[in-house]
Amino acid sequence: MKFSNIATFLFSTALSFVLAQQTVQSGSSTNAVISQYGSTFKNAGGSVLHDKVNVYIIFYGNWSSTESQHEQTIFMDFIDNISSSPWFSLLKQYTDNNGKAVTGPLNLAAAVNDAGSHSLNLTNTIHKQIVLDAVNSGFLSPINRLDSNGIYVIMGGPDVSDNDFCKVNCGYNGFSDEFQYMFIGYPGICPDICIPSANKASSPNNSPAIDAAITIFSHELQDILTDPRGNGWEIQTSNVTVELGDFCSGQGTSSDQFGNITQSSVGSYNIEVNNRKYLVQTVLDLSTQQCKLG
Repeated sequence: MKFSNIATFLFSTALSFVLAQQTVQSGSSTNAVISQYGSTFKNAGGSVLHDKVNVYIIFYGNWSSTESQHEQTIFMDFIDNISSSPWFSLLKQYTDNNGKAVTGPLNLAAAVNDAGSHSLNLTNTIHKQIVLDAVNSGFLSPINRLDSNGIYVIMGGPDVSDNDFCKVNCGYNGFSDEFQYMFIGYPGICPDICIPSANKASSPNNSPAIDAAITIFSHELQDILTDPRGNGWEIQTSNVTVELGDFCSGQGTSSDQFGNITQSSVGSYNIEVNNRKYLVQTVLDLSTQQCKLG
């Protein structure tokens, strides 16, 4: 195995992000997903991830360059600070059948580098094993134990390919009997598909690829917090599963997806957290049936 810890990141304190995300119909006046499913969207009887949720990151592939290490810091800063934002507060209206809500906070519990223990050409059948091996390495858990209420994030590096990435999705979330996880590919591999057009040349944190990864993460996080095991906030139809993140993603107008965007010389953003600016996907507000930032 080729594991190494990022630093001392042990603190105490599923639809995919599909390619249509980047091709929203800015001229459309109706959000088709909200119109079709919004009034019937409810918890199907399953759990949500409530109270403190530990997040464990596996930076998979080559993250050794100075630029890559800077990108790691940006990504980790977002995870460790987003819970204090009005954006995250929108998720608190989503509860299980016992009234337990998504409250957070997210807690960056650990981060690890895996240079490519399962090759750099991944298939969607290997992601769970990458998580298990990272836990057993001792770098994500000093007692080699899975956190069934946590989130494991596999963040692919610029040298990592995946059989669905850039073709079917830019990221996705999944689960096993023991844990929930997400995979996000490196958006710089296919910028025309996985980087929002407004941030291709420059972005708020001086890295179009990692800023786009945060945009993707903001979609997958909505799904995984409210539907961690595929039986929570979701609608099953004959040929599609609709989760929270899908309501404000690739259907409707660009304002549905991103809300009020500030365009500046360093790229586009819609929220500011802990002195950093980000472009996140909006969240469906149940009471108004609208996509909001907070």
